Amino acid sequence: MVTLQSEKVFLTVFIITGFAMKILAEFVHEVLGHSLFVVLFGGEITNLYISVLWPYESSYVCWNLQNATSMQLAWIYASGIIVCMVLSFIIQAFLILKGRVWFHFEIALFWLAFWSLLSSSGYLLIGGLAPFGDVKELIELGVLTGMFSVFLGLAAFVISFVVLSAILKRVLVEVFSLEKARLGVSLFWLMIPFLAAVMVVSPERNLNLAYLPLAFVPALISFLMERFIFASKKEVNTYPDNVADE
Repeated sequence: MVTLQSEKVFLTVFIITGFAMKILAEFVHEVLGHSLFVVLFGGEITNLYISVLWPYESSYVCWNLQNATSMQLAWIYASGIIVCMVLSFIIQAFLILKGRVWFHFEIALFWLAFWSLLSSSGYLLIGGLAPFGDVKELIELGVLTGMFSVFLGLAAFVISFVVLSAILKRVLVEVFSLEKARLGVSLFWLMIPFLAAVMVVSPERNLNLAYLPLAFVPALISFLMERFIFASKKEVNTYPDNVADE
């Protein structure tokens, strides 16, 4: 049974959980991604830093691998993105196919899938537009091009956008009315322009301010979908307990 019926309590837990999962996603990217592949190829980790200020400040891992081949370097640089993307897809599939799970656990998994998505598809999108970090290294190695990086990131994001929106609405409708849950999903995607704005002002990034308006597209699409497509009789029947609240 849901124990976060109070809207204020829910929002507090939701935000705190989101911050914790952001740090965990950074750990997954750096440790289960880069560090693991360095060790698998016989290298050693010399330093590890997990930033709580991402995306303003990057997390990083320093490593040493003697006589590394181009293929090994490509796997090491790509591993953080690959691991996070696979993790996000697995969590999304689990939450969609499994159905109801423990409410608190569902919130945590949703956030982990979201941050892992940004750590992979978001990295590919932004890195393709303004190369930095792992994407820049992969482009220099000839594994990626800027355009292909954007395409991969966009494709993964579009798929996950639909799935994560459905999962989030299912979470929100446990606490809020269906109408508020729809609005909450759209407001949630305003996280993207907020994070993009942080990246614009970050001294570590090279993101042009001209790209910032594009970050509002997910929230706009979400609003249109929730308002004119999903607000149907079929959806009302999906959430019958919330009809009287609207």
